[in-house]
Amino acid sequence: MGDYQIERIVVGDLNTNCYLVKDRKSGDACVIDPGDHLTLIQDGLHRMNARCRLILLTHGHFDHILAVGDLRSEKAPVCIHRADAHLLTERDHFSALIPYDPRPFDPADYLFDREGNYTVAGFTFYVIPSPGHTKGSVCYLFGDHLFTGDTLFRGGIGTLDFGGNEEDMRASLRMLCNLPGDYTVYPGHDEKTTLSDEIMYNPFLQEFRRR
Repeated sequence: MGDYQIERIVVGDLNTNCYLVKDRKSGDACVIDPGDHLTLIQDGLHRMNARCRLILLTHGHFDHILAVGDLRSEKAPVCIHRADAHLLTERDHFSALIPYDPRPFDPADYLFDREGNYTVAGFTFYVIPSPGHTKGSVCYLFGDHLFTGDTLFRGGIGTLDFGGNEEDMRASLRMLCNLPGDYTVYPGHDEKTTLSDEIMYNPFLQEFRRR
């Protein structure tokens, strides 16, 4: 289990959480969901005295990927679930909400298609597919740090209005509730929480509470 320093950077018009995850041992950083405002992300990396070596995306909606093209210029590989990979190069009905295109970039370097441990660019983490908000939504586990994107928020869940699926979301929420132990939850929007608090108090998780 690694030792991580984590910083949240709130970016973009939708106040999306971008997370900088520094491996204290190597000094390298992984950037999760660089949704906009490259300068803010770079400033955060500078404060941490770390260089971006890996870009992880919880899903492909525009508010989580707008700075990927610029950040990727540092040669950090980009990873996303296979089912959302097309959103990196194609506009969908959600991205039509913005009047401009993100800086174009080639498809992701690494496509996840299963649950399990992965090691990419020196980082080892666990990928949990969590479809519902999008087909290719995932959560990432770094030790006891759970990055849930727009699957699970503090007191809520991600919208299903832009390509979501209610049945998939319910299955993903049930799966999160059945994870062993407790985790600090870092959502795609709003403040961090814990999985135990969400299981206890989040109204969308009540039916899945452990009995």
